[in-house]
Amino acid sequence: MYKHPARPQSLGALVGVICLAGYISTAHAGGFALIEHGASGMGNAYAGAAAVSSDTSTVWFNPAGMSNIEGRELAVGLHILNTDSDWEDRGTTLGERVGRGIASGPDTANPGTTAVLPNFYYVAPINKQWSYGLSVGVPFGSSTEYDDDWKGRYTTVESGLSVIDINPALSYRVSDKIRLGFGISLQRLSAELGSAVDSGAACLGFANNPNFATSFTQADCINAGLSPGAQPNDGYAEVSGDSTAVGFNLGALFLPTDTLKIGIAYRHSTDHELDGDVDFDVNPELQTILDSNTIASSQPLTQGFLNDGGASADVMLPATFSISAAWQALDKLELLGDITWTGWSDFEELRVVFDSPAQQDTLSVQDWEDVYRVSAGLNYAFSDKLTLRTGVAFDEEAIPNAQRRTARIPGNDRTWLSFGAGYRISDRFSFDVGYAHLFLDETPIDNSDPESEGVGQEVRGLYDPSVDIVSAQFNWAFN
Repeated sequence: MYKHPARPQSLGALVGVICLAGYISTAHAGGFALIEHGASGMGNAYAGAAAVSSDTSTVWFNPAGMSNIEGRELAVGLHILNTDSDWEDRGTTLGERVGRGIASGPDTANPGTTAVLPNFYYVAPINKQWSYGLSVGVPFGSSTEYDDDWKGRYTTVESGLSVIDINPALSYRVSDKIRLGFGISLQRLSAELGSAVDSGAACLGFANNPNFATSFTQADCINAGLSPGAQPNDGYAEVSGDSTAVGFNLGALFLPTDTLKIGIAYRHSTDHELDGDVDFDVNPELQTILDSNTIASSQPLTQGFLNDGGASADVMLPATFSISAAWQALDKLELLGDITWTGWSDFEELRVVFDSPAQQDTLSVQDWEDVYRVSAGLNYAFSDKLTLRTGVAFDEEAIPNAQRRTARIPGNDRTWLSFGAGYRISDRFSFDVGYAHLFLDETPIDNSDPESEGVGQEVRGLYDPSVDIVSAQFNWAFN
């Protein structure tokens, strides 16, 4: 990687590559596939989500369940996700090409954020056999924000990504015991990312590269105050990008007895063709050097490096497959279970194509793994109006090890503990609330990618994360 003869081997000059690669990989982190669709399911840790079919959120989890809803119903939901993540340094350094010097900055950081996720659902019958529905939600999303001077600032400072999914669907009642469903997903992915630019590393990279017709040396960089890792001289790079894509989902609901429902749901992978823009804020001293020196083709250094431009990449969001069960064990007690597989192993590498002819395609190896989510829960009908809920879940992370973990994606395996309630105000109006706490073990990061050839910053440390989620949903039955 990074062997093009007209490219500087330095972190600063390659920050556009690193930023956009981080942008794409954010969309492929297991910790960023969001299951928060409906507040009723939140109370059960989404156990039995493809089988319960008790409200309109079934449009997302299993469209076959719409056949269980009588009349027209609408629901509006909101989820508040609060992430608290303390990071402690364990030897973060600059890249090997600039001597692996100790990175400046505080020994701790907290990239935790608060995000709000909306849901909208609508279901209506067409006739006795057919129903249609619509769901709007956010199936993928993330947000991290570090201080400008934190030790890993050359890998990331801020990251924000969201995927809005509009999912119209149909269900068909084959018989009293079998229902089928089909939906189409219209997705809009958008992201904004920012990282610091190591001006000193960039200057030294240009000075040491024999392919440039430069008249300056390492000493000139130091005399200009451009030493590697000097935070007051940092520049900044910001990446923004978006994409629109189409996918589909299938579902089936089986009712072998009056007390048992079994749901099967499949959501196909979605191909995104991302278009991004890279914007740079370059240190004035470094900008002067770039303007006054040329590469071997006699073009100014600013023609190809650290200048604003575009980039693109092909990305696939993963497929999922779920099997759920809901068993009415007693008059007041319903037991729930679910196993969901997510196919992250297709994300083996990322290739980024740049508009600038001076920068060749870049390849970043990811090596994600397929993961499973296992959950169990129960509903207890306390009264005709009030239903109490609880659930637990174990949710695997797709990141294979500390070396593949990045500061943009400090994810790890998660254990859910959830509680919730549903209250029926009248025959037409009801609401649901839910709360979940996600327990995560301390999470190591040793992000020294061997494919970077010593160019990138090496972030090492330990995260101590936790997540709290509060959900609420209002339901309105028209008839």
